[in-house]
Amino acid sequence: MLLLFLLYAAVTQVMAQGMTIKGKVTDASGAGLPGASVLLKGTSIASATDVDGNYVLNVQSGEGTLVVSYIGYLPQEVAINNRTTIDVTLQTDAKSLDEVVVVGYGTQRRADITGSVAVVDVADMKKVSTNDVGAMLQGRVSGVSVNTDGQPGAFPQVRIRGLGTFGNSDPLYVIDGVPITGVPRDFNPNDIESMQVLKDASAGAIYGSRAANGVVIITTRQGRKDTPLQVEYNGYYGIDQVWQKMPVTNRANYQILNNESRLRSGTKALAPANDPNNPRFVNNIDTDWQEEGLRTGNRQNHNINLSGGGVSSTYNISLDYFGNKGTYVGNGPTYERYTARVNSTLEKGIFKFGQSLFYARSDENGLVTADGVLAGGRPPLINDLVIAIPTMAVYDPANEGGFGGTLQEREDAISLNGIGYNSLIKSTTDVDRIFASGYGELQLLKRANHNLKYRLNLSHDVVTARDKTFIPTFNLGYFFPNAIARLNDNSRRYESSLIENTLNYEATLGRSSLAVLVGQMYQSENGVFKQGYAEGFTKPYYPVLSNGATSTSSGTEDAHVLSSYLGRVNYSFDDRYLLTATMRRDGSSRFSPVNRYGYFPSLALGWKLTNEAFFTVPKTIVSDLKLRASWGKLGNENIGNYRYLPAINSNVVYTFNNGERVLGGLQTSVVDESIKWEEKTTTNVGFDAVLFEGRVDFSAEYYHSKSEDVLVDIPIPASVGSVNANLLVNAGTLVNKGFEFTAGYNQTIGDFQFGISGNFTTLKNEVLSLGTNVNSRLGVGSITEIGGEVGRHYGWLVDGIFQSQEEIDNHAFQKPGTAPGDLKFRDISGPEGTPDGLIDTYDRTYLGSGIPKYNYGININASYKGFDLTIFASGKGGYLINSRLYRTLMHTGGDDNWHEDILDRWTSTNTDTNIPRLIWTDPNENGRDSNREGWLQDGTHLRINTVSLGYNFKPSFVKGINKARVYLTGQNLYTFQKYKGYNPDFTAGVFEPGFDNGSFPRPRTVMLGVQVGF
Repeated sequence: MLLLFLLYAAVTQVMAQGMTIKGKVTDASGAGLPGASVLLKGTSIASATDVDGNYVLNVQSGEGTLVVSYIGYLPQEVAINNRTTIDVTLQTDAKSLDEVVVVGYGTQRRADITGSVAVVDVADMKKVSTNDVGAMLQGRVSGVSVNTDGQPGAFPQVRIRGLGTFGNSDPLYVIDGVPITGVPRDFNPNDIESMQVLKDASAGAIYGSRAANGVVIITTRQGRKDTPLQVEYNGYYGIDQVWQKMPVTNRANYQILNNESRLRSGTKALAPANDPNNPRFVNNIDTDWQEEGLRTGNRQNHNINLSGGGVSSTYNISLDYFGNKGTYVGNGPTYERYTARVNSTLEKGIFKFGQSLFYARSDENGLVTADGVLAGGRPPLINDLVIAIPTMAVYDPANEGGFGGTLQEREDAISLNGIGYNSLIKSTTDVDRIFASGYGELQLLKRANHNLKYRLNLSHDVVTARDKTFIPTFNLGYFFPNAIARLNDNSRRYESSLIENTLNYEATLGRSSLAVLVGQMYQSENGVFKQGYAEGFTKPYYPVLSNGATSTSSGTEDAHVLSSYLGRVNYSFDDRYLLTATMRRDGSSRFSPVNRYGYFPSLALGWKLTNEAFFTVPKTIVSDLKLRASWGKLGNENIGNYRYLPAINSNVVYTFNNGERVLGGLQTSVVDESIKWEEKTTTNVGFDAVLFEGRVDFSAEYYHSKSEDVLVDIPIPASVGSVNANLLVNAGTLVNKGFEFTAGYNQTIGDFQFGISGNFTTLKNEVLSLGTNVNSRLGVGSITEIGGEVGRHYGWLVDGIFQSQEEIDNHAFQKPGTAPGDLKFRDISGPEGTPDGLIDTYDRTYLGSGIPKYNYGININASYKGFDLTIFASGKGGYLINSRLYRTLMHTGGDDNWHEDILDRWTSTNTDTNIPRLIWTDPNENGRDSNREGWLQDGTHLRINTVSLGYNFKPSFVKGINKARVYLTGQNLYTFQKYKGYNPDFTAGVFEPGFDNGSFPRPRTVMLGVQVGF
């Protein structure tokens, strides 16, 4: 008995000690796969391979099954069978090889796509530090133009294939299958797993009414089945510095120029501060406002991600913090965001469930101009910093608030102290967002060649924002005192709910493959807006509305509903001929019942030439060649709510017999009740090729889109008495067309890997209609006219500078007071269409394009053993920029500071120049819109967006760490440009695309980061 007990104890001890399994995981060529997962099935016992693909796993017995998996390869299960050495060879996943692409309400092999769908390289995109998804698209995809500036928290202007509407031209963003309202400003870029851009009608028609401006589909990270807990940390810290400075004049030159301008006018006395003979002459202040007002900013990001999964479940948890302190001295701009996301899936038999819960909190200190203090129409505050006069001090303890300012009796100049203004006024926007979505999927039929699924999608999105601006009392000098402390405290709440029901049927019938999708969608949106205003606060300030001496409040609510039915058929015959047909019916509450519904069809065809018997080019040269063509119609309803309904004033007093006064109602707005959907018809023809065994890929396409019934605001004469100044009507017709090219090359030589890719896009825009009896529309220095493009620069032609009175007398009459040194404008037309000897509005003409004719992006990747290098650049060209800041700095009359270019102005001793004379009154209007030197500048540029150098440590260098990388990244390192402003790819208005009102400089950023996986 004792012997049996001792034997049992020995066996138990051996079993407790277990056994060790070693091996190597390789690909089909025998190369080791680092970071592959080796899991004992049904347990949490797991290991990861080292840099050479080797692994070690401790198990309790020689029985069981190993599950080996690696991204891009088919997972493999291997029985242990008491073996201590198990080598595994993984095969490439065909889906990964063909790249499964999300195309809206499903996925499709990239090889089978017939529409224009661009896949964004998310790994490279994440090497850019930004607070938003939009800026990460810049230069990454052909046909996508991104304009932005350097102000933290500002979302960029994203346009896909040009301007197709006069209203909101933002693309539709779809996150995890849910179309969101607005832009994804609050979402965390680190959560992105994949991103696709749908550019033509065939690709986007499944989203019908909201796809006219293109669709950006974002899929967030998910866990993987049969994978133990994976913990990742990604973080960086960087510094921001404005590397561009506008060369403005110093004190001495400013005073000389100001005196010259005033003296020549004959009507302005010298400012005492600039007159050396005046006791108030300033000679001890010489402020360099850019040096004083632009500081070193910083940015940081910290992200923790946990993911994994079991036999029938997956999970992914993400926590993220992003902070960006701007480069303008004062309260703003700064931006902080905290996010959390939980994604999970669960399968049981024929059921599958998934959910995504996202929360974001952002706090922004904006760089704004507050109502009630500054006059309307002022440029952004960065302009005020540059044009401020150098004889004004930054600080002055004698002024309330402690900041310097000008005096009418001293400088006689209206000049804002931007540093003081930004330091005294605090303007914040706090946003909370909860975005929850979930789905349930039921497998109704699953046989060898047939598959039928039902899916229910639900989502709810709530955004709550608070905008708060407090303005204390202060004195910033002449024209800028504030004697009343005031507070604006406003709140906004948006809610969006979605329900979708879809059926998806897939079948293989002989050489035919068929996929059919039908569905129904209902989405409702609600907005609540509350405004609170109070003034008369006393010190010490406690800025809440109830503490003001007087206060007012107001509020509005609105709602929007979209109801849709959709259907799509994908058909493939013999993997050679492809067809995609889509139909969507949308109903929008933004239109009257008569015009509420729109129908949006599309059709696309594809032909895989390389699968034809007659195509005899060796696969080693042409691996894949596909021709594709598509046609489709899309809709747009991106207008405000209730625009078809007239407003009624219910408090109108009517007087009847014997003076009886009665309250009644009266229509006070003029509207067009028949407004309907904008419709955009697109045609796309292209081909995709993979060459030289996959080392080269190339695609090219031609696109043509025509937007009809474009909704345009037409001015209403004041005599009509309408409370709205514009009438919204279906009036415009726009055409955009061009070519897109994308190419890539990849090569591996031993341990050295190299890849280069690029994209190039052309764009031609044309306006065919602006409405009945409307032939043109003026913008800021621009005109939109039938037969031309949107927002062409418009003004007078300059033929040099008058050198003598005789030249003036022999030239067409310009203005009273024109003198030598003034610009000579060309007499090109009159009321009868011919030169008439008078320079007037008839002599204006087209001066060039404000829309880039092409844009491009270049990406270079290289790696050698543990080192990796990325270089990314992008640019645009073929357009001219009308810079408000430069023109202000080159003013002929006025008291702002000057650009150093003005030192070459015309004088009696400097006549060989193209810069006119200085005269404070500017009688010749030399500053008018024209093509004079500097007024329209070449916007062509190339920006070095990213240079990143990293090193990947071997997984075994520290126990428990399966990957580790450190990197140094430079961002926005340099821009090769002719433009004399800060930012040649600024955001602009619809009807003045070439007008830079004052873009905040994009800083140069240097970041040090680390990526660690456990």
